[in-house]
Amino acid sequence: MRLCVLIALIGGPFDCSRVPKVSSERLAAMQEVKDEESVRNCLLLGRYLGYSTQAGDLGLTQAREEGRAKAAATGATEFFYDSESVGPDVITVAVKAYDCGPQK
Repeated sequence: MRLCVLIALIGGPFDCSRVPKVSSERLAAMQEVKDEESVRNCLLLGRYLGYSTQAGDLGLTQAREEGRAKAAATGATEFFYDSESVGPDVITVAVKAYDCGPQK
């Protein structure tokens, strides 16, 4: 228990709240798909959450960008915005990351 608290306090490599640093080229190479049907033959790499405490469109954009960055850090070739939740204190966006192999 003490180890978990220590890791949380120092923000070590296990801190999942930080946005990974991803190159702009990597982000640009990843393509958004509008429905999951188009990636049904791809490998699902995971579902990642982006957060923002800012209100309105600025907060939604920030949460989307954080989710995209987390997906890009996994090596995803495609991503899909799975869900968005706008609350009074936080905006949350879920992004699914897929590896569809080499780009055509």
